[in-house]
Amino acid sequence: MSIHYPHVFGTNFPRYQTTSERVADLVSRYPGVTEDEAKEILTFMRTGRHLDVGLLTADESIRPNLDAFMEDHKAHFRLKWWESATAVGGIMAGLVAFWLLWEMLS
Repeated sequence: MSIHYPHVFGTNFPRYQTTSERVADLVSRYPGVTEDEAKEILTFMRTGRHLDVGLLTADESIRPNLDAFMEDHKAHFRLKWWESATAVGGIMAGLVAFWLLWEMLS
């Protein structure tokens, strides 16, 4: 059961079912979005569910706007040095753990 509160939001307030719908609307309005709305798009693109991000990128109706957004904010999508170092460190720790386990069992 869904409850609507038109007296709280008024009649012009857009109602979104999901965050991905909100971000799709923001991307469709790009570059006419505020700095906070651009941060909202960035946050969704970096931390959103992979399926939702994939569906957003596959939407041909907003593709030109999304491509322009990605080009304008490409520095935000690069891997940071500490993210790379964490991945390499994790792989190395896993290899050492497997080697120690192998030595213990042989």
